Amino acid sequence: MRGNLETIVGAMFAGKTSELLKRILWAKHQNKKIIVIKPAIDNRYSNEKIITHNELSHECYAMADWKTVLSDFDFSKDHVDVVFLDEIQFMDTKDTLENVDIILNNGIDVVCAGLDQDSRGKPWETSSMLLGLSDKIIKIY
Repeated sequence: MRGNLETIVGAMFAGKTSELLKRILWAKHQNKKIIVIKPAIDNRYSNEKIITHNELSHECYAMADWKTVLSDFDFSKDHVDVVFLDEIQFMDTKDTLENVDIILNNGIDVVCAGLDQDSRGKPWETSSMLLGLSDKIIKIY
C-alpha cells in the first residue's frame, strides 16, 4: 500500500516547523520508526536539529543531496514508518520528487514542511510540486 504525503506550507514565522514537530512527537509517541531530514543549507540555529523560532527542536539529518541520504538510510517499510522533511523549498525539485515517490511507493508516509512562496509572492518550485501530489495539505497563516 502506498504511503500518504502530507505537506505543511505557509509564510515565514507562521509555525510550519512547530506543526511538523507536533507530528514528529506524535509519531514517536506511537513508537513509529522515523527519519527527520532537512537541507544542510538550513544551518540558522543548528546543523543537527530542526529548530523553531521559539527554540523547540528535534534531531535531524542535514542532507547535502539525495544521493548521500540514500546511502545513509534504508527506506524500506521494515526500517521506516514516516519520513519528515523540513525546509522543502531548499531541496532539489527533481531529486526530491523522485525520491519522495519511491519512499511513498515503499508504503512509508512522508510529512514535509516549507515555504510555499518567496518574499515576492513567487511560488517555490519544490513546494508547489509536492503540494500538487499531496494527499493532505495544511496551509498555515
